[in-house]
Amino acid sequence: MAPEDTARRDQTTTRRRPGRRPGRRNDDWEDKRRRILDVAAEVFFVRGYDRGTTQEIAERAGMSQPTIYHYVGSKEVLMSEIARQVDRDFTKALDDAFAVPADTATQLRRIIGAFVRSLAINQRTFAVYWKEFRALPEDVGREVSGHERDFVTRVEEVVSRAQKEGVLPAEHPTRIISEGILGMMSWMHWWYRPDEFDPDQVAAAFCDLIGLPTGN
Repeated sequence: MAPEDTARRDQTTTRRRPGRRPGRRNDDWEDKRRRILDVAAEVFFVRGYDRGTTQEIAERAGMSQPTIYHYVGSKEVLMSEIARQVDRDFTKALDDAFAVPADTATQLRRIIGAFVRSLAINQRTFAVYWKEFRALPEDVGREVSGHERDFVTRVEEVVSRAQKEGVLPAEHPTRIISEGILGMMSWMHWWYRPDEFDPDQVAAAFCDLIGLPTGN
């Protein structure tokens, strides 16, 4: 069988079962998938989803195109998996922030810290998630949008408690304050530089900016 036929066969198989590997998935497998998604996000961020190609992604990642298809899938699957990676990482971060009972101020600080750290490792994937959201398949868009709404609702519940306890201003609608906090953190995808700021430093600055006291 010619090499191009083998590549075509591998691509077709991967389209049916993107990102799947026979046997036990290990850390190397997940690391390589994440590397591919990060590089794909970089290409889509610079080129746009329509102009970005799996060939350029493969070249930037130092891999072959069949390898990209083997570990993740087609360009459409790459975009879907970028959105799901952001979804998973931010949801897990929020779950971790809620894992240990705490007073409201401490819990809100944990949420802010978790969000900032997640964005720091998803800087490009997060940016592409927002920039190219319309490129997602309809079912994937519904899936991640639903989780996003749940995320915002959980944050709003903490903000509401903070308002009732006098931790945050009570005279403004909870939605405005919640979206302001989330928007402040989300925009760091544009200006954050890991060689200039530490995520914990950024989180502490955000907490101080909204006058959030240190919890007990």
